[in-house]
Amino acid sequence: MLTFTGACGADSGDGAEGHEQSATAEAASSASSASQQASGSRTSAAGKGLNQKDLDRLALTAHDVPGFTVNTVSGKGSAVSRDDLTTYRAVTPAPCRPVFAAAQLGSLHDFTAQVSQDIVSASDDLGPHASVGLTSYTLADARTVMTELRAALPKCATAEMRPSAAHPGAGLGYSRTQSRSVSGYGDETLAFDATQIINTGGPSIPITILVVRQDSTIATFLSLNPFQPPTIPQDIVDAQLKKLA
Repeated sequence: MLTFTGACGADSGDGAEGHEQSATAEAASSASSASQQASGSRTSAAGKGLNQKDLDRLALTAHDVPGFTVNTVSGKGSAVSRDDLTTYRAVTPAPCRPVFAAAQLGSLHDFTAQVSQDIVSASDDLGPHASVGLTSYTLADARTVMTELRAALPKCATAEMRPSAAHPGAGLGYSRTQSRSVSGYGDETLAFDATQIINTGGPSIPITILVVRQDSTIATFLSLNPFQPPTIPQDIVDAQLKKLA
């Protein structure tokens, strides 16, 4: 992730006509299911979450976002680690753990697959950019991630949140969170601004974050800018959510 250091059964009928309708519906359902499996389904099977191979297919490539360079940090053949979960769960104050995790493109919950990418303007390293995290969960956990984040944001407006000194990344913290109104993306959407702090008394960098749940996959978009209010390039958001739809 970028840091400044150098997301019914068929109707029944009576008699033969009802049986024919049921058979037709079952055949259509089976064909649809087979088609989704063959193409690497964008939706989870029975709420179980996508596997790594299917999620990898939905991550952005340079072809999806002309003018940007796409650097994969985890997933798509690179190692995916769950060690960060321990760090997120050790953040203080405890009510702000979901906010800290979201600012790191994650959550407090284990996942079925994950991809993290840095997407930067191909012509200017300090130009438009975003970190994009895709994380797939069970459907129940994906919904819980959004519920926890929504509940935590109002509690953390004045908090400085960071892991304890015993955990990796203890020097990185966040503060001054403020929710932003946003709608029209996916099944659920949240957005907030915050300040990234590198070591106590170190530089403070404004960040902005958009979190979108599409079925059991959550896409998190983050941009930072020490010189002006950060913005997430709309082309990146649109391209990623189109692949998840």
